[in-house]
Amino acid sequence: MPQLETTTVVLYDIPHDRTRTKVSDKCLDFGLVRFQYSAFYGQLTRNRREELSLVLEHLIEVHGGAIALIPVCLTDCQQWINVYVEPPPIERPCLKLVTKATDDDSAAGPSQ
Repeated sequence: MPQLETTTVVLYDIPHDRTRTKVSDKCLDFGLVRFQYSAFYGQLTRNRREELSLVLEHLIEVHGGAIALIPVCLTDCQQWINVYVEPPPIERPCLKLVTKATDDDSAAGPSQ
């Protein structure tokens, strides 16, 4: 009898940049979808969820971190609410290019 897939949410707090990237890549390898910087979700069987937890545990052994794999039932998934507001554009300061005249430029006088 095949195992049922359950929506699984993966949340993590990992201080080391390279380790965090490896954890993110591994979540993608397991077919999960990122919905926040440190949060993924997707369909996993119990066995795949346990396999992912072992792989992720191995990745954070050296530098530490915290990872939660949370199975979510269909009823709760149907009540999932996402709130997203596009951030305002970043204002970039106007840059003025200033060149410094060298002594040779000023001695030569204006160019013809």
